[in-house]
Amino acid sequence: MKLKIIFIFDKTRYYRYMTYNTRQKEAIISLIQSKKTDFSVKEIYQELVKSGEEIGQTTIYRIIDGLVADGQLQKTLGSDGSARFQFLEACDHFGHCYLKCNDCGKLEHVDCEDLCDLTEHIKRQHKFAVDEANIVISGKCRSCQ
Repeated sequence: MKLKIIFIFDKTRYYRYMTYNTRQKEAIISLIQSKKTDFSVKEIYQELVKSGEEIGQTTIYRIIDGLVADGQLQKTLGSDGSARFQFLEACDHFGHCYLKCNDCGKLEHVDCEDLCDLTEHIKRQHKFAVDEANIVISGKCRSCQ
């Protein structure tokens, strides 16, 4: 006789697990929100370990991936090609973007009505759907010019 094993995926239980706030998750989010510039997972790991937090890099990656998926973090590439992240301010309207300094890594939120005109132009003239919640313009900030 062959035994057949069936795995049933319970989305409700999985979702509750992924949204459950642990002490480690709260420590990561608190540290991320205090950052003024972008950061790497390794930097977060080193700061948490230095502060006495017992945590693995895998846990940090999992939590950061969830925050990126939820739109709370912006993921960009550093000058060396490594993944960099920054906490995003909540915004519920269009006509905003983020200015990322290529030198110091600062990510600044900007509201600009002219941006709406630009995204409309791109949609009409170039037939390209712009993700208006995730517009990042790279360059040099005032301090680095």
